[in-house]
Amino acid sequence: MARNSLVEKLETLPPQRKAMLNRLRRVEGQLRGIQRMIIEDKPCYDILLQLSAARSAMEKACMEILKNNIHKCLAEAQSPDFANLEKLIEALIDLSPAKDPGAEGETK
Repeated sequence: MARNSLVEKLETLPPQRKAMLNRLRRVEGQLRGIQRMIIEDKPCYDILLQLSAARSAMEKACMEILKNNIHKCLAEAQSPDFANLEKLIEALIDLSPAKDPGAEGETK
């Protein structure tokens, strides 16, 4: 049986991907802390503050993943995969904060 365990795969990851996994582990820790705060009946303001921080960290992780994938798509392809780039750009637009928070759901 060939051994290709997750640990072995993690050890051979490029530094950039290891850094992304570490970032996501920090977010995971934040979320566990928030769960603990709810169990311990911490003040609502403190919980919301931590939720906001976790959301911000997730948004940064999403943007970093998108940036890396766009860079990879452009750097490795002799002719860029425009369909993939289009999907990445759509995801980037979906993740970007709205300039007018009240504009969502409005019709013009």
